[in-house]
Amino acid sequence: MKFYEYGEDNEQVIVMLPGSFCPAGALEYLYKDLSDEYHVILPEYNGHYEGSTFTTRQNEAGEIRKYLKEKGIDSVCMVYGQSMGSEVGMELVSQLIGSGVKVGCCFFDGAPMIKLSKPYRMFMYFKFRTMIRMMKDKTIEDVIQWKFLSKFTNGDTESLRPLIESLIQIAPVITDESIRNESECCYTFDYPEMSEEMQRNIYFMYAKDEKACKTCYKLVKKAYPSARFKVLDGYGHMTYSVKCQPEYIKMLKKICKDHTVD
Repeated sequence: MKFYEYGEDNEQVIVMLPGSFCPAGALEYLYKDLSDEYHVILPEYNGHYEGSTFTTRQNEAGEIRKYLKEKGIDSVCMVYGQSMGSEVGMELVSQLIGSGVKVGCCFFDGAPMIKLSKPYRMFMYFKFRTMIRMMKDKTIEDVIQWKFLSKFTNGDTESLRPLIESLIQIAPVITDESIRNESECCYTFDYPEMSEEMQRNIYFMYAKDEKACKTCYKLVKKAYPSARFKVLDGYGHMTYSVKCQPEYIKMLKKICKDHTVD
């Protein structure tokens, strides 16, 4: 796993985790405006560069935890995750707390926290594999026109242009094994146990019409009843973070300040 760090070294650390099949650079539109106040650490998942393979969310989280330990980091202000990054993020929080690292808060956007049947997981693997293979020789202008993407974006695919561009970048290097394992990561979530106190510091955001909200919201709320939930009307999967970026950044900074780690 590779790591990128932005901002001055300080004790206010934010770990940011992108969604499935997206490189760390997909979050540039967020970390560039967070790094003025916070020390931002972005892992590059295994499988997203030559000579590496994505295995499981447990292994990915374990490598991040090890990296933080080697750097002497004993507290994290926020763990932030988009889509699949939310699942890696929740696993990371569980491992960090278990190893004595303090976690101030978490923010998970569009979290697909669900456990699905093997046939459905196989269906999603083939769907993802087909999509990524199709991207290998396409430009962003080609991909932005794909009609099936509008199901994820509530008809506003243009808003996710920066994320889609980054996905196209790794399409030539990600292997079928990594695609399969990332798909498994998305749909085999096991809901790590969190104390009620920690749950109160976890924020979930969904768009009302996105699939993750329709299929996962009730399950997540049942697993983490004391967590905080925000459901937005009129947006697609993660499109609010792009369309309303200044407000989104302001919100993340406020949450961090409300949960400063001593």
